[in-house]
Amino acid sequence: MADSRSRQRQRSGRAGFIAGIAGGVVVAVMLVAGIFTGGMPVVALALWERALRVLPFQVFGFLIVRLKFLAKPLAFWGMLATLVIGLGVLGLVLARWRWLRGRPGATALAAFLLSFVPLAALTVGPAAGFLQARLEAEGTIPAVSALTARILLAVGAYAAAFTAIFLALTRLVRPGSAAAAPPDGNGMTRREVLHRSVVLLAGAVAGTMLARAVTTAGRQAVALAQSVFQKIKGLPPEVTPTKDFYIVSKNPFGFDPVLDAAKWSLDIGGLVTRPQRLTFDEIKALPAVERYHTLECISNEIGGDLISNAKWKGVRLRDLLARAGGPAGKTTKVAFRCADGYTESIPLDDALNPDTLVVYEMNTEPLTPKHGFPVRLLVPGYFGMKNPKWITRIEPVDYNFQGYWERSGWTDDAVVQTMSKFTTPNPRMSVRLGEEVGVGGVAYAGKRGIRAVQFSTDEGKTWLPAEIKTALGAYTWVLWGVLWKPQTAGEVTLAVRAQDGGGRWQTANETATLPSGATGYHRIRLRVGR
Repeated sequence: MADSRSRQRQRSGRAGFIAGIAGGVVVAVMLVAGIFTGGMPVVALALWERALRVLPFQVFGFLIVRLKFLAKPLAFWGMLATLVIGLGVLGLVLARWRWLRGRPGATALAAFLLSFVPLAALTVGPAAGFLQARLEAEGTIPAVSALTARILLAVGAYAAAFTAIFLALTRLVRPGSAAAAPPDGNGMTRREVLHRSVVLLAGAVAGTMLARAVTTAGRQAVALAQSVFQKIKGLPPEVTPTKDFYIVSKNPFGFDPVLDAAKWSLDIGGLVTRPQRLTFDEIKALPAVERYHTLECISNEIGGDLISNAKWKGVRLRDLLARAGGPAGKTTKVAFRCADGYTESIPLDDALNPDTLVVYEMNTEPLTPKHGFPVRLLVPGYFGMKNPKWITRIEPVDYNFQGYWERSGWTDDAVVQTMSKFTTPNPRMSVRLGEEVGVGGVAYAGKRGIRAVQFSTDEGKTWLPAEIKTALGAYTWVLWGVLWKPQTAGEVTLAVRAQDGGGRWQTANETATLPSGATGYHRIRLRVGR
């Protein structure tokens, strides 16, 4: 009898685990379907936000540095996988509980209460914020009651799908059911059919994940190096093509806003005397400014690719503020709110700088959705986190406004570090003793500019000057290069350093990207043959 009860508990546990996994997979598929069909999966976004807040700061930084473009996709899918596995374990525990054993309806209700009620409590608030920001960006400002109803409806839809599939599967595979025996001598059992279906569904989701990750990484790969100096091959183009310009946002892929310019508007409020709401056409009708400007992500590691240069067009931020009669009073910062819920701020002095722009064109074309359409900020001297995309509101404030990443531990003083890197030669290429080798790359120091670049072939004991190409603008990178002839055979380590416009050399002290951006020399190793 004891053995019979033990076997029944094991069967019940397996049934509950399979049902929980399947229910979780259905919920994950609903979230993913919302992404690929252009829906508004606010619950998934809220889950992502909660996951980022729980994830230790050092762990998130490690993932960004090591995995780069794949960090967020893998973290997002890892979050969903954790949800699916967690629901599977919950189903196993509940199905083996003697009060629920053999009672699939009660088991499904208990699973719902123990999983989706806490989920709703955790996600309704953040989800409401995402939805409101998106709707406001589209020119629709819903009442609080309507907004709450839409959020609860979304949570309810996920909960209903989970409960239905859980109930159906616990009935299908419950111990003692017809699932234990095949319908005929040659057919599969229902359990086998279920098992294969779950495996196929999981494989489809995993395949979608892999395909999307590969596509995203491919789109963001650095373009093939082009010749800039006469004999140096492998330098990047001075102006990065839009399709190759690096892309970073707080959102997992698929969730970046795609806004309709006809419905979008820009609010200017806060400490101003004449609040404004401007349409896209009204902004484009204002006096425009064009310039080249380099952006670098604060997560760009030594020698990394999260840096690009483009030609931009937009209007001066100070002109927009002046239209609103501000900033007024004791303004210390100007804050920005965006359609994806992102927030940021810059000091008032930077906001009033005539070179701080609200831009709507990139490389003579309208901004792409991934680069912030309809408008984004461009402020000299700061890492990309201070240049928000999809702006919907500009707001002078009189307090120390902390933006999205600052609240997660990143520095508020996000001034770019002086950097330089090699883009050529490739460390894997072979070079010959006495043969001329083109060595070069890029250097950048924000609004400080670059005065000189040097490279070393002996671990920094001595330094040799490199040629610098004239910068395209006051806030752009420079290309540097030199023709070098190796004098000794064997392994050689090359290092590079830059001097900013104020005469300060790039620091040799190596630091991680967190929290203020990476510092240190970029080094590559070459093997010189005879």
